[in-house]
Amino acid sequence: MKPTAKLITLLVLAFILITVKELLQTVSVNSDYSTKKVYNYMNSESNQEKVFDAAVKLNGGKSANACVYFVAEVLRRNNVSIPKDTCNTQQIISILESNGWNRNEDYTQLMPGDLCFTTDYLGNKNGIPTHTYFFMGWVEEGSYEYAYICDNQAKDYDNKIYHIRNISIVDEANGFTKDAFSFFMRPS
Repeated sequence: MKPTAKLITLLVLAFILITVKELLQTVSVNSDYSTKKVYNYMNSESNQEKVFDAAVKLNGGKSANACVYFVAEVLRRNNVSIPKDTCNTQQIISILESNGWNRNEDYTQLMPGDLCFTTDYLGNKNGIPTHTYFFMGWVEEGSYEYAYICDNQAKDYDNKIYHIRNISIVDEANGFTKDAFSFFMRPS
């Protein structure tokens, strides 16, 4: 085989491998996915614990920095195919956006079961979010500060996976900074 033919063959194989890898990274949303189903699923303490345990296991036994593992596990259990090695906010946002999920920055439009993201560590809404969680409802109807949420940060909230968080400002819990809400996502 001539060197040019070998090069073309290698390029074609590389293209095929890249294409297959990208296809494996896609998300498929079952038509029966809904934020209401996520909300109902996460209202169960047993489900919260199962998701938490799975996220910690995927994160090498640590609950710290396991938020993407946590939300991805919830999504998988609610008919959204997310690769198990998805481990940071950039990855999950990219996967969801490439499959028709939309961002919305208006937290007054949040519905129970929406997937939320914070600002970056500098408070920048256009940066890389430091955290992700599921919105479960407002503590006080009509007041958009304190929300019930579900996430991996139970250690900072009296070991509660379902807990209250001030999402409107940078706050502190158990000595750790909690960045403010930036946007939420849901399928279009």
